[in-house]
Amino acid sequence: MRTTRGRLLRGSRGYGVVETALVVILMGLLAVVVMERYQRTLYEAQKTALKAELVNIRQALALYKALNGRYPASLRELLERRALAPYEAGILLSPRYLEHQAVDEQGRLLDPFGAPYIYDPATGTVRSSRRGFEGW
Repeated sequence: MRTTRGRLLRGSRGYGVVETALVVILMGLLAVVVMERYQRTLYEAQKTALKAELVNIRQALALYKALNGRYPASLRELLERRALAPYEAGILLSPRYLEHQAVDEQGRLLDPFGAPYIYDPATGTVRSSRRGFEGW
């Protein structure tokens, strides 16, 4: 800092290169720790979402089979067809078997990791194609 007469005050030299480098290094370390924690939290959230989606898809498959006597030819059919559930006075039109699922360009359902689900229409089994989650 300078006084009004243009002279430097004692002890006001400002920050040096070492102090600035130390602050930059500490901020970089903090960013690395925060990003690692964020990635871990994101991964855990994706795993939880995968479990929930598999439960929903399997329930939709069971309902489809109960109402139609067969499993759908593809999982895409669960998004497109509506469930016609019997009702006492006739037939009640209900919503689609599945709502708001992520799909790729070919119309395949995608899991929370962005990998397509593997579906066997003969047995009605569905699983993720993501490595490490095939057995879920």
